[in-house]
Amino acid sequence: MTKKPFDPSSLQAFGNAAAGHDGVLSDESGAVVVKPCTKAEIAFYESVAQSHTDLAPHLPTFMGTLSLSADHTVPHAGDADSGTIVTASGAVERLHGRKLETELHIVLENVTHGFKRPNVLDLKLGAQLWDEDAKPEKRARLDEVSVATTSGGLGFRIAGMRTWKGVPTPPIPDDLKEYIEGNGDGGFWVYNKMYGRKFSAADVEEGFVSYVLPQSKSKPELERAREILAYFLGEVKDIISVFESKESRMYSASILLVYEGDVDEYASTKQKLRSAPVPEDGEDEEEDLPKLAAVKMIDFAHATWQPGKGPDENALRGMRSTAAVLKGLLDKAEKDLEATEEA
Repeated sequence: MTKKPFDPSSLQAFGNAAAGHDGVLSDESGAVVVKPCTKAEIAFYESVAQSHTDLAPHLPTFMGTLSLSADHTVPHAGDADSGTIVTASGAVERLHGRKLETELHIVLENVTHGFKRPNVLDLKLGAQLWDEDAKPEKRARLDEVSVATTSGGLGFRIAGMRTWKGVPTPPIPDDLKEYIEGNGDGGFWVYNKMYGRKFSAADVEEGFVSYVLPQSKSKPELERAREILAYFLGEVKDIISVFESKESRMYSASILLVYEGDVDEYASTKQKLRSAPVPEDGEDEEEDLPKLAAVKMIDFAHATWQPGKGPDENALRGMRSTAAVLKGLLDKAEKDLEATEEA
């Protein structure tokens, strides 16, 4: 993704997150997200650009940093060294997490940009969720979460989910009301972090089914599910392959899965992509094309390189478990599609 001019004065609340901290912003175009961050996260993105370029395709494009304060000074847009001061007053809405107490923000590609109705699934990786700097009380609290959820058994858990249900939006079932924010107005169901905590290793696939497999079993939706799951599986396998060659430690990093939730828009996008001109060597791909699906690693607030310590098996375990679930769902989608075609 090529960097475009970025106007920090246009920042507004970001509405497409499935999980994350309070205080996430976006610009008017929706092409970038600006989120509170740690120095470690910036250092990780910078090191990827400099020394680990094979990871770059699997991360959102890093566009630099901003310093956000309550000041009303809005100079030029910032890059990684600018330290630009802008205002975030009145532009923050509650998402799913505590706001980081920092003025330092990272500017990243918005992975959901290019989708009309993005269905988003955030998978938090790792059985150990704390880094070595965490205080004993935080370690104990996060260990309790890990033991009580699929984090401990599978090395990942569903941290948040957002799915397009259409308009008018169907009523939320009674057994889901405590997990879905609001009443579903606007066509989306937004699942909170407690939704993923209710699953065990034995039934976590149900959470993925709600995300990607249609209840109606219509042929267009099943075809989309098969294509999306095959793509997701291939991307996660690629991520595993890259990280198996890295000596890193990434506590509480996530895999973000996104696909077009509107089935008609999905079909239309496929046609547009088929007819789009292929860029010549050395040319950037057309940025304004719509998207069908995306898979990215995100959230590197507690990520470091650890030379000599080998691959990050804590995170890799969650990636491999994710791949296994996706493979099972892909097999299921193919069987359901075969049954539909035979009927």
